[in-house]
Amino acid sequence: MKKVFELIGTVVIAFAIAMFLKTTVFAIPEIRMNSMEDTLIQGQRVLELKFVYGLTAPKRGDVIILDKDNESQSLISDYVEETKETINIMRGKISRNHLIKRVIGIPGDEIKIDGGKVYINDESLEEAYIKGETYADALEIPLIVPEGKVFVMGDNREVSLDSRQLGFIDYKQIEGKAVARIWPLDKLKIIKK
Repeated sequence: MKKVFELIGTVVIAFAIAMFLKTTVFAIPEIRMNSMEDTLIQGQRVLELKFVYGLTAPKRGDVIILDKDNESQSLISDYVEETKETINIMRGKISRNHLIKRVIGIPGDEIKIDGGKVYINDESLEEAYIKGETYADALEIPLIVPEGKVFVMGDNREVSLDSRQLGFIDYKQIEGKAVARIWPLDKLKIIKK
């Protein structure tokens, strides 16, 4: 019986450490939608660094993972939410709250979308990574990105749920930075701006 309790204790401690690392250091999320094609394809996995934005602010061109509905509250609440989400994934329930998008505008940027192109501070944004045409949708253009927020869009512009529908993304909604595509192994690549 003692061996069984030791084994259960070891598994619980290992799970707790894994959840701590997944909450604060890194994660390997799977791409579940096609809004970042051709940069990231559904079914691929990326290396997400969670601690990056504790050290620096998001930069234009960064590919981020964000929670579209919730903001980070504290380490403990983030740990609890990450644990619940992991358990739900293990049970086959997939969260639709997490999105992966590219930062287009940072605080102070003026954003315009005209003729299928994005303009930041009246300069055309060079975007070799996009797929499809860029439309403003229902946005009133131009707009200025407020402090503590970013404007994000998916690379597959015609199908992306992003700031054009959701509005600005608060820094507290950003979970981490996607730095590399790591699965499948033959598609291993650093994610570029």
